[in-house]
Amino acid sequence: MTSFFSLKGAAAAVAFSLCFHASAQTSLPDLAGDYNLASSTTVPASTWGYSKGRISIKQLDDKHLLILFACEWKREPKAVCGDHYFAQQRDDGLYLQDMNTDALRLYFDPASRKLTLISRGYDAKQSVRHDIFSATSAPLTDAALLRRMKREQSNASDKENLRVFGPYQKRDYQNNRIEFQHQGVTTP
Repeated sequence: MTSFFSLKGAAAAVAFSLCFHASAQTSLPDLAGDYNLASSTTVPASTWGYSKGRISIKQLDDKHLLILFACEWKREPKAVCGDHYFAQQRDDGLYLQDMNTDALRLYFDPASRKLTLISRGYDAKQSVRHDIFSATSAPLTDAALLRRMKREQSNASDKENLRVFGPYQKRDYQNNRIEFQHQGVTTP
């Protein structure tokens, strides 16, 4: 009788393990697409925000994404404003590259297809900026944002960056995970 129960327990443990492993392997929500800036606010209130912005997320391969970001500053519209990031999907989530992402948190709500970027400033007030982007299928027509988006695409594939930092497949993705919001949970 004890061997029957131990076999039953072992079978249950194996089944649980397989289910757990399968759930860890499930694909994450699809982030690929374009997003327009819906709002940009800072605490405490300041002009350290965006008057307009666009994010474009592209799937590079089965594990990597390229996030292109073009923006316009409220306080200085003609200043350079944009960035690009690589992200890597692993069994336990989606991680941003470990370069220049320490002060950035990114949240994605699959239900509403909204991205929220929370940036911590290094100013004396220790400002925090909340930028919310909504999914869009409209083509990018703003000349300044289009030019800045092209610049970030060029920077992402720049030969000198590749030489200095290595290919995106070999970079570190450890410290900053993109958080996926569940239904009923709101972004901070």
